[in-house]
Amino acid sequence: MNLTDKPMKKYSLLLFDLDDTLLENSSWFDDGLVQTLAEHLLTKEMDEQQFLKKIKQPPRSLIDKLVSGELTTFEFKRERWKRALDSFEVKAEIEEIDQLVSLFVNRSMNFITADESVLHLMNELNKQFEVGIVTNGLYDPQQKIINMGLGDIFSQDKIIHAEPLGIRKPDSRIYTIALEAFNKKPEETIFIGDSWTHDVVGPMEAGMEAIWVNFRGEEKPTDYTPYAIVSSIVEIRDILVSGSGE
Repeated sequence: MNLTDKPMKKYSLLLFDLDDTLLENSSWFDDGLVQTLAEHLLTKEMDEQQFLKKIKQPPRSLIDKLVSGELTTFEFKRERWKRALDSFEVKAEIEEIDQLVSLFVNRSMNFITADESVLHLMNELNKQFEVGIVTNGLYDPQQKIINMGLGDIFSQDKIIHAEPLGIRKPDSRIYTIALEAFNKKPEETIFIGDSWTHDVVGPMEAGMEAIWVNFRGEEKPTDYTPYAIVSSIVEIRDILVSGSGE
């Protein structure tokens, strides 16, 4: 854990990324996909691991269209499934693809469960800070939060979701929207997340501090200096809880 010597007392809002930050267990996606493939008639005979690789590594051109706004998240999800199916020479109607997407969402959410260490952490932080979520996630963040046992802390109005806004991190407007939702200034806010671009550089350029959850053990890609670098979300407790009263 790396920590700067900046004072903690001025911060009153913590904004969290969701996937790979608060929701550290990413296996829900893989497990949900495998179950979906096994259940649907179109996919039950497919090689699960090969299909998983295809769905998790969509073409760069498709990702670029999502980021630019040329595709909505709904259209992106549909096209991602279509291309993965095409690679297995399975031609599916739009209705069948939508069935698969819906089935996947339903099945995958069942694999998201409460993490006692994260529950304890957030209950502590919620006593000392306002807390919110800013996520680009493609799948219902509110349902994830409920399944994680955090629904009482993160009500719908505390979740800033890129999908209905039509803009995504690191677009500066989404950070502004988040600050306005909590009536906070950037200098009162710390952003916490795993993506260097979305959760460190973007927020810092918007005037916030940032804590990088570097669970992958990567080197800093650029010269920005976040408030702290941790390897797991639970490590922020020692930084925020002990320092908040100084």
